[in-house]
Amino acid sequence: MKRVLTAAVAIPIVLFITLFSPDWLFAFFVGLICALAVDEFLSLADKKGIGRPGRWFLAPSAVVAICFLGGGSWVVTAFALTGITLMTVMIFSESIDAVLGRVGMGLGGVAYCSLTLGFLIIMPRELVLLLFGIIWIGDTAAYYAGRALGRHSLAPKVSPKKTIEGAAAGLIGSVVAGVIGAFFLGESWLRMAGISAATAIAGQVGDLAESVLKRSAGVKDSSSILPGHGGILDRLDSLFFAAPIFYWFFNG
Repeated sequence: MKRVLTAAVAIPIVLFITLFSPDWLFAFFVGLICALAVDEFLSLADKKGIGRPGRWFLAPSAVVAICFLGGGSWVVTAFALTGITLMTVMIFSESIDAVLGRVGMGLGGVAYCSLTLGFLIIMPRELVLLLFGIIWIGDTAAYYAGRALGRHSLAPKVSPKKTIEGAAAGLIGSVVAGVIGAFFLGESWLRMAGISAATAIAGQVGDLAESVLKRSAGVKDSSSILPGHGGILDRLDSLFFAAPIFYWFFNG
């Protein structure tokens, strides 16, 4: 029930922001989400004993995503400056032994979260909505079909509850969502079916990849910020991998 209630509140808010916010506000919203996701990623590293930068690092994590507004050169520059700033701060760290882990995890978190989700900022909003539909409907189909029909584990060492049947249902659900969206966008339904399938597969790999991170850290959820769903990483794991792939099909 918590899962349904959280979705009932969060989805309209996300749709409203996506549909009606100006570019700068949408970029700020994505940057904020990226900062929260990076914080969860760094918390996993901390639980593992690797170490993490302080929470000041969340600001440049958000800025890297927001810089997608200015184009590729802005993003590369922001990422480079983030690395320079982080390593400069580490010069004055009290624990030299932890520096390598903190720098690696900090830059890894930005690459994993900000450099992937930032692609939403440079997509036309109608494509962002379609991407959300492809991922959300696929995730929902995979979740409920897996619970009802799942018999064969997809990756038992990584996520025992995920099944081949659920993954297949998720793939079908994503393709159906993409084909429906094609008619509204005036796209070829066959081309969109292929794009949706590739996007769905990327999303499912992203889901498993985030599960690997959690299992490595020995936790069930990345946080408890979203009742019934876990954390930002738990909810957006598919989008981190799917967004760059989806963007490439329209701009590659």
